[in-house]
Amino acid sequence: MAHECAPVEQDFRVTFPGPFEHHDVVVDGWRVPFLQAHMTAEDRVSLVIDRRLATELSVSEAERVVPFVADAISVALGYTSHPQGDEQPIRNPQPRPVRSIGVMFPTDQGPSEI
Repeated sequence: MAHECAPVEQDFRVTFPGPFEHHDVVVDGWRVPFLQAHMTAEDRVSLVIDRRLATELSVSEAERVVPFVADAISVALGYTSHPQGDEQPIRNPQPRPVRSIGVMFPTDQGPSEI
């Protein structure tokens, strides 16, 4: 889908790079947000999370890994899991992150010596 664009004389803040080609990733009929796939070979796929992190897997490895990644992304977005089949996504309030304060011991003393 190549096309020619006329050069722009002004400096605009908005640009439209592309077009880019990727595949959406769908698990149980639901598209996984923030996950794209690029077919690198007949039996290899490159998965890209949030357009920042990528890994290349075989198709059979992706079959095992992608449902886990779909659940992890859904939980991070506040859902209980990635939906399966015809079920609607369930959004439950999740516990807030709580800062944990650790106790540090000097390197020459262990906890039993204090």
